[in-house]
Amino acid sequence: MFVYILLHQMVKQKQKNFDIVAFASGNSDLPVKIESVETLSSLEDKSVGDKYHKAFELALFSKAFSMQDQFDLYHINTGDEKMALPFLRFVKKPVLITIHSRLESEGIRKFYGLFSNMPQVSFVSISKSQRKPLPSLNFIKTIYHGINLDEFVFEEKSGDSVLWIGRGIPEKGLDVGLDVCKNIPARKANFLIAPREEHVPWLNQLLKQKSENVQIDLELNRRLVIEKYQKAKLFLFPIKWEEPFGLVMVESMACGTPVVAYARGSVSEVIKDGETGFIVNSSPDDIRGNWIIKKTGVDGLCEAVEKIYSMPEEQYKQMRRNCRTHVEKNFTVERMVDDYEKVYEEILSKNIKS
Repeated sequence: MFVYILLHQMVKQKQKNFDIVAFASGNSDLPVKIESVETLSSLEDKSVGDKYHKAFELALFSKAFSMQDQFDLYHINTGDEKMALPFLRFVKKPVLITIHSRLESEGIRKFYGLFSNMPQVSFVSISKSQRKPLPSLNFIKTIYHGINLDEFVFEEKSGDSVLWIGRGIPEKGLDVGLDVCKNIPARKANFLIAPREEHVPWLNQLLKQKSENVQIDLELNRRLVIEKYQKAKLFLFPIKWEEPFGLVMVESMACGTPVVAYARGSVSEVIKDGETGFIVNSSPDDIRGNWIIKKTGVDGLCEAVEKIYSMPEEQYKQMRRNCRTHVEKNFTVERMVDDYEKVYEEILSKNIKS
């Protein structure tokens, strides 16, 4: 998705004279020249079979790097950038890699360590917190994701529901969100869940225990999602992992809806505590900041939720305006493109001088 957004915005803005070629599946909708491998029309091509999709992506990397004489810079911006790393010992041109993966596991750290001393390779992190497990990598910049504000339209007047949106997996804190709603039965809640096949039994068991004030929707239509953002009183984000960048927080705030979230991953970089929502420490044993809400865990989330509901109308409207302004200043697609273009120029300038 971010390749799509980045390339379309670069072409739209026409700020720099970059000649771009994208290595992607053959039916990709991109505004630039596409190079693919003949048999790969789409990563959803059923004739390929799920277990071979990674192999076809490797074939794309192989083709891209076999053409290095035609390019000045490679930008790897895929869902699983790790697969490109073993090729890079054979690439003499500068390579920029946007890391989307989590880096906490020992196995990942060891794998990246194998390729940490290649001077032609630079890394972009999508949050500062993402860097912490591997500070030795050659990070050139942190570039936050950006969204199209024309799509996520601001709504000053909200509805009256708590909103949760995400994949139906344990890391997203779905169970925590449902516990919060059990403790605030007077508040309506909407949960928009994208089920994952491997977690369906866990999800089904969890939903059997939900409280009556929670409405569940398992169909995540994009238009519906935006409408839910706009009409929600607040967005609940009780993640249970170090999420590198929670895009839903930005989407919610762009529509004017404040966020209540656990202080994990990039949360403290995205939310302004007390201005665009509230940050809550997940437990007394994991204190990551002196936030406005002093309680921790589910108790802290409930206090934050009730604090938003109890705000005078004008104060709450101001919080909604703060949310939109915060996104306009920090998380637009235009800002993201500008940052990447500056990094391209910096890398190319160093390469010319050397």
